[in-house]
Amino acid sequence: MSTDKPMSRRDRNLAGIRQKATELAERIVLEQGGDALHARGLAKELNISVGSLYNAFGDLDGVVRAVNARCADRLAEKLRIAARTEASDPVARINAIGEAYFDFAVAEPRRWYMLFERDSDLQLDLRTQELQEGLLNMLIRAGEGDPDDRQHREFYLMLWASVHGIVSLACRPSITMIDPGSARAYIRSLIRAAFRNFPETAPS
Repeated sequence: MSTDKPMSRRDRNLAGIRQKATELAERIVLEQGGDALHARGLAKELNISVGSLYNAFGDLDGVVRAVNARCADRLAEKLRIAARTEASDPVARINAIGEAYFDFAVAEPRRWYMLFERDSDLQLDLRTQELQEGLLNMLIRAGEGDPDDRQHREFYLMLWASVHGIVSLACRPSITMIDPGSARAYIRSLIRAAFRNFPETAPS
């Protein structure tokens, strides 16, 4: 017999606000960009007070974290699909993941902005931290590494950071040295060089 207590009316109301506000905030982000996201505007669209919005999320950062969780889930799914496309070759799998990372930034620039650009000092919640840890472990396993090995973790974390740098620069209009058309080749070259230079942690 279940011992879970039924939700109170207040908790149900807050859960409803969280769901509706997250969906609306994501729509605003996709249609207008992350900078268009404001507590007062959200509350007005939802026909609630700013206080009610903050009761549900704590503050606007809570709304941003909720939107980012949805963006991160979408990115994670793209990367997992890419990791399954090259079943026999670990390096090819890492290449596929790197290119999928780039493709997400190009195809979903406003989700990318929310995840990596809007609030660089935003304190992450536990769910997002766990998702990041899961993505790193997925990358290590795709390369046939050991997620519990310190050297492997450092190697793949550095590789992830390096690919992220290329993607971030390639997608910035203010940067002309790395154009999006060349980014794929740069990503592949970087991954090949990484595995050549770190034979003790690279797959055979």
